[in-house]
Amino acid sequence: MRRQIRTLGAFLALAIWPAAGSAQPPATPPDWTMAVAGKVWVSSGWSNWNFKSAGVDPLSDLRWRGVDALVGEVSADVTWKNRLVWMLSVGGTPTVDQGVLIDDEFAQSNRQGRFSTTRSPVGEGHIFYISNDIGARLTNWRQPLFGGAPTSLADAGYLDVFVGYQYWQEEYVAFGITGNLILGPGSVVNLGEPSSTKNIWHEYHRHSVRLGARTQVPLVGGLSLKALAAISPYTHTDHDDTHHLRTDFVNPSKSSANGGFGVQFETGLSYAVWSGLSAEVGFRYWYFDSGEGEVVTRFLGGAVSRDKLNEAITERYGPYFGVRYRF
Repeated sequence: MRRQIRTLGAFLALAIWPAAGSAQPPATPPDWTMAVAGKVWVSSGWSNWNFKSAGVDPLSDLRWRGVDALVGEVSADVTWKNRLVWMLSVGGTPTVDQGVLIDDEFAQSNRQGRFSTTRSPVGEGHIFYISNDIGARLTNWRQPLFGGAPTSLADAGYLDVFVGYQYWQEEYVAFGITGNLILGPGSVVNLGEPSSTKNIWHEYHRHSVRLGARTQVPLVGGLSLKALAAISPYTHTDHDDTHHLRTDFVNPSKSSANGGFGVQFETGLSYAVWSGLSAEVGFRYWYFDSGEGEVVTRFLGGAVSRDKLNEAITERYGPYFGVRYRF
């Protein structure tokens, strides 16, 4: 946790550094304006991954729960002549070390005939994402919604639309095993491995097209409402699945899917601390579903199994806090 706090502190220091030489904004808009920001996202998260094989749907269902993380983010955006907008955001955390993996195996479809169920704590992992968008400013204004003097140019209202690309990666590693192997009615074998034993490693990679809009609405006295909403009508998902205790196939098994769907939104309040510098607080929600695809497993004898990927879903949400400087 100390390492995370130091890392996030560095993000915020980078974001507010330009404020040291701040000055009053000019009366007329310059050709170019730029803003830099730092955020801390207190996120809760979960992921699902399951597939169909040998006529059983699903055969294996792996659910990562409570993979919460403190995520840092730095971003920059450039506006040209109050018409064209470019936005870049980079975020993540080097440590995801909480949560649990629930691994269920079934002998019949529709989650019937469960013959194995185990739990493993999450001990390692990371998150990384980058978004790169370009857009257009449809309109802007300086009059607050509830009256008062016009805002500064740095805190003016706007409405932008954008299109872009996002890469999002999450990794989790589960250690140890507690659970049961169900051989039949009244016949249960306890399963166990110590918490020092690395069990299962999953890594999700998503490449997405983003379409969205964002706005800032001055309310009163330096207080503004901010919001962003985006959808991903197309996503390519890659997934690696390594079972460290399995010796009958070549690790990792790989799955992929094209299509799927994602949605992202955030909303919050921004307060102008002084010219160009503002503080923000809000809530963010991200969700991605890969849709159907293929799972490829290569066995040591050379055989290859190709099965149906049902889903690779990740959801992450929670409050954020940040600072922003426009110059």
